[in-house]
Amino acid sequence: MSITVIGESNIDIAVVPHSEPIAKSCTPGSIAFHHGGVARNIAHNLCLLGHKVQLATVFGDDGFAQNMIEECYQIGIALSLSSQYENAKSPIFLSFNDEVGNMLSAVSDIQLNGCLDLDWIRNRIDAINRSDLVVADTLLSVEALTFLIDHCLVPLYIDTVSPNRALLLSNAFRNSWKKSVFALKCNLAEAQAMTGEKNAEDAAKQLISKGIKEIYLTMGEDGVCFCSAKAFRHFPAIETEAVNVTGSGDAFFAGVIHAHAMGIKGEESVGYGLKAACHNVKSETPVNPTLRLSVFDE
Repeated sequence: MSITVIGESNIDIAVVPHSEPIAKSCTPGSIAFHHGGVARNIAHNLCLLGHKVQLATVFGDDGFAQNMIEECYQIGIALSLSSQYENAKSPIFLSFNDEVGNMLSAVSDIQLNGCLDLDWIRNRIDAINRSDLVVADTLLSVEALTFLIDHCLVPLYIDTVSPNRALLLSNAFRNSWKKSVFALKCNLAEAQAMTGEKNAEDAAKQLISKGIKEIYLTMGEDGVCFCSAKAFRHFPAIETEAVNVTGSGDAFFAGVIHAHAMGIKGEESVGYGLKAACHNVKSETPVNPTLRLSVFDE
C-alpha cells in the first residue's frame, strides 16, 4: 500500500544514569544517539513491513540531518515531499530515562518544526492525496493540522505525540469544518488532555463524539483500549522482557495501520499493533530493524 507519513524527524539522545544523579556533579551513565521522531519511526516500521512509504518532513543541514537522509534512502523511504533548510539545526530530543527507556524527564530543541506550517502542507496536499492512506503526527502547526483534516481525501491517521501537542490537535479540530479523522492513536495522558476525562473509556468515547472514527488508546503495561461508535474493548499487553520501550507506541500504530492495509479492521487490528510493539521493545533502538511480517504469525 502507498502510505504518506507526515511530521517530525529528529535526533533522540537518550541518557541513562548508572546511579542517582548528584547536583553539580558528573554522574556515570550511558548516552545513546538514535534517529527518531514519531513520524519517522512510523514510516520506518511501515517500510520494514513492505509498504511503499513517502515521508514528508523537514531536515536541517547538519551532519545529523545528512545521516538521517541517507538512512531513509537505505531503508527505502521516499523523501520527495520532504524539505531541507540551509543553516538549520536538526530537531533534538534529549531524554533522561530509566534502565528500560521509560522517560523520567526530557528537553526538546525543535525550532525547525516551525517550517511544518500551513503553506508547507498546502503545497503538498495534491501529492499527499495520491496515497492510499495518510499518517500524521502533531508536530505540524495548528493551521497545518486543520488544513490536513479538512483537505485529506483518503483515510487520515493521527498520532497525538504528547499531552501538549494533543491540545494543539484539539484546537485544530475546533477550527476544522470537516471534523473527521479515521483513526487516532494516543496514550491516556494525551486523551485526558484532549477531553478532561480521567477514565479511559469516558475519554475515548468523548473523542469518538468529536468526529474520530476509531481510537487506539495505549496504556503501557496495562495494554490498549479500542473504541469506536459501536464498541469499547480493553486488550491486555503481551508479556515480554523489555530492553527498551522507546518507540513502542510508534511500532504499535504501524502494526495497526499495516493490519488495516491488509483489510483487517477495527478491534481485530489491535493484536497486530500489540505484536509489533512487543517485538519493538526487544531492541535497544527506537525501531527494531528486524521487524518483518512473520512477527504477526508468532
